[in-house]
Amino acid sequence: MTEKKELPGVIKLKSTQSTFLYSAKATHLAGNLIKKGGDYIKWNGNGEIGWSVSTTKAEKYDLFLIADIPKEVINSEMVFTSGINSTKFMLNPTSGLWGKDAKNFQRIKVLSEIMLAKGEQEVGLKSTVPATDKTLLHIRSLELVPVSAYKSIENENKQALASRASTKWLTKAGYGLMFHWTSQSVNADGSNKPYEQAVNAFDVKKFVNMVGQTGAGYVIFTIGHAEAYCPAPIKKWEKYHPGMTTARDLIAEISDQLKTKNIRLICYMPTHIVAKYEKVSDTEFMNINTEILQEMGERYKDKIAGYWFDGWYQCLEEHPDVSMKSFFQATKAGNQDRIIALNSWIYPKVTPWQEYWGGEVVSPVAIPEHGLMKEGSVTDLRYQVLLMMEPYWVQEKADRAEPRFTSSELSQYIHNCMENGGAVTINMGIYQDGTVGEKALKVMKEVRQQIRTKK
Repeated sequence: MTEKKELPGVIKLKSTQSTFLYSAKATHLAGNLIKKGGDYIKWNGNGEIGWSVSTTKAEKYDLFLIADIPKEVINSEMVFTSGINSTKFMLNPTSGLWGKDAKNFQRIKVLSEIMLAKGEQEVGLKSTVPATDKTLLHIRSLELVPVSAYKSIENENKQALASRASTKWLTKAGYGLMFHWTSQSVNADGSNKPYEQAVNAFDVKKFVNMVGQTGAGYVIFTIGHAEAYCPAPIKKWEKYHPGMTTARDLIAEISDQLKTKNIRLICYMPTHIVAKYEKVSDTEFMNINTEILQEMGERYKDKIAGYWFDGWYQCLEEHPDVSMKSFFQATKAGNQDRIIALNSWIYPKVTPWQEYWGGEVVSPVAIPEHGLMKEGSVTDLRYQVLLMMEPYWVQEKADRAEPRFTSSELSQYIHNCMENGGAVTINMGIYQDGTVGEKALKVMKEVRQQIRTKK
């Protein structure tokens, strides 16, 4: 099978930082290369992929591969091409906290000091294994790092590290809950009220009392999701999403009520949805984010202890030139101690400008070591993982699924993570009226007894 895919534009290589060549944005594909959900390509057998790039001067680059390489692939030869030049390297299995039989994307240095000529040219990757249809790799991107830029990259990393707020409270809390309470949530009878009506009917005290029974130290609550609704009167949100805010300030009310039980609020924000990432320019993307975050930050101050931002592996693929330092600074408006995670899903982190790992893992994975992932995609951000109590994030149907974990299984995993400096977040299915399943709640009540009463 041979597939050709033409995309407009030439990628300009950056002179002071990395340039990512995403597989989903290649100018051509040849062979049995299949685009998969999540914007990576499954590479079966021999094939090739290429991008049109341009440089302002002849420059040496180090080449990194962001990919998952199966355990069966050992010393498989690949060739990197640039113009008429080519350089070989070998593929070997990646590793990580998902285990040997799962996808473990890593950032792997494969070549050093490749000279690229000045001007436009095509760079690419091809495999040269004997005839086979086996999967050689799942490729997210190539990364070209100018050798001359390492000092500036190191300086930015140091600045980002020095700017981070403390995550001690997160690790002390140990575990928390996530609730995908959205415009698509339904009630136990399958009904779904208009969003503002649902916000007005939400019983905050009852909800927080339920949370208190679980022993959770924090709550991650959705502010928007697949649809850009906001349960509060945020003027800048209304500016960009007319008719999708509410008069009632559910964010403030939930935070205030949680504080009475010494529980902190983290807001889930779907950056890709809120900032319209596929429909706007880099400038518009940053303006939407900055204006909304600054207003929210100044309005809520320490009522919002953190953010969990979704969609960032997509956002930086579409907007690779935005200032992550500026975004980071906007998230700190009104509260410099606020901590953030930028979800990169199963991929290496997208930027050093964040405090903790998004950790969208669904099921338990390898525990941390000294508060960090021991090996894998993100080894230098505070370990925090998201598990799903039921087999979905959003309660979009009336039927309640059985809990995926017993309390003993969940408690042991939480205990192990806490002992090693990590935090565990459990997503509980929640109906539109703010109630959760009795079986899931029973599990979490037992977790509280087993974790919070341990000596």
